[in-house]
Amino acid sequence: MKCFQYIRVCSLGEACQALAEHGAAARVLAGGTDLLIEWRRPAAKSPQVVVDISPVGELHGITEAEDAVLVKPLTTHSQLLQSDVLRQFAPLLSSAAAGIGSPQIRNRGTVGGNLMNAATCADTVPPLVALGAVVTLQSAHGARRLNLADLFVKPYQTVAKPDEILTEIRFPKLPPKAGSAFIKLARRNTLSISRLSAAAVLQIGEDGRIAAARIVPGAAFPTWRRVTEVEEMLAGEKPSGKLFAAAGAKVSEQMIKETGRRWSTDYKEPVLGVLVRRALEQAAVAQVSEPPASPTSKSAGPGNVPRAPNLQRSAGLDTCATVITATINGRSHRLSVSPKRTLLDLLRDDLGLTGTKCGCGIGECGACTVLLDGEPVNSCLVLAPQIAGREVTTVEGLACPGQLHPLQESFMDHDAVHCGFCTPGMLMSAKALLDQNFHPSETEIRTAISGNLCRCTGYQQIVDAVEKAAPHCQRDG
Repeated sequence: MKCFQYIRVCSLGEACQALAEHGAAARVLAGGTDLLIEWRRPAAKSPQVVVDISPVGELHGITEAEDAVLVKPLTTHSQLLQSDVLRQFAPLLSSAAAGIGSPQIRNRGTVGGNLMNAATCADTVPPLVALGAVVTLQSAHGARRLNLADLFVKPYQTVAKPDEILTEIRFPKLPPKAGSAFIKLARRNTLSISRLSAAAVLQIGEDGRIAAARIVPGAAFPTWRRVTEVEEMLAGEKPSGKLFAAAGAKVSEQMIKETGRRWSTDYKEPVLGVLVRRALEQAAVAQVSEPPASPTSKSAGPGNVPRAPNLQRSAGLDTCATVITATINGRSHRLSVSPKRTLLDLLRDDLGLTGTKCGCGIGECGACTVLLDGEPVNSCLVLAPQIAGREVTTVEGLACPGQLHPLQESFMDHDAVHCGFCTPGMLMSAKALLDQNFHPSETEIRTAISGNLCRCTGYQQIVDAVEKAAPHCQRDG
């Protein structure tokens, strides 16, 4: 990455002031799962100033108002997935979050970043548009609200001004008898972007007929919108497979009207119709109910934010480094780091912790997985200054002096190591799982390591090793 000035802010006022001062020269950094990849591209236009808003506590969390749900922009996808409030009042948003990236990406990526990046494949946008979301943009001069659908100009472009920051996403609670669904089509089950998606909300009246419908396709239209032509077609009708198939065909027809016929249309036309039909079928049988017990996880509330950093900001672009204090493998370190370096660079090159491997560099292989405050993240997608005041654990921090961790022992006992390149990342993902879940199922284990790719195809041995290590990790903990 090219050099830039790094500014870390701890309040919304500081963020607005920094953006007012630097304007179009600045970029806002939250999770960084999109931006760090973008900035590494040779032809990328790198920012002169990066404003890191991740410590701003007032921009974290999910809260419930009398008739609405408020989601703050720094809420991660993992927190969307774990939220009891969303499971009760907006389950399609939780479903969308569950399919984003991998556990490591979901632990860093934010809903605000997903919206403001404005990629056509963004999974949280169709559910939020279907929910009738309204967003608030704020600058040093004041705030304005607009419908989420009106935020987008075209792919990767929004109406937000250079000095504005997203501060809130608000939408009405779904009624108790409303059903909803989100379906995406991707090349694989994890670490894959949507090729097409569909969000649907249905309200069925006491007479068994559809009282209201909302349909929002993803990666189909130039920008996201409700397909009102089809929603009107459904109103007053009794749900049926034939009706929903006709609705899906009509959505595809509207897509072609707006985008024309291209090389991909022969594929997209029937597939989008099927996705819409399935989403409507699921919404017709789904019903918002009392939330199930929350999985063991960290809170999605505003209290789960990075600790206040011990940080000194440099005045220059690359002449002075940022000084931070962080805990790494149980030891406090005072470090001088360049803003453009990643946590992976810091661990391997500066601290000699080479157990963390450098693989793809774009958050897809999981070889660089470490624990940040107990959560698995891709260290290649975390700027080094962002660990200020936080705790990092690498594979070197697993073993006690003279004794391997039970997971490491189990990996050797079950021949789960193979070439060994993916092993450190696998171990850290497994460690995070077993810290929270003492008796994981095979499905839960496979989900936990879904962001870690093994080129030796040794997944079954790895799953077996994690399962057999679980009781020993419980005693060890």
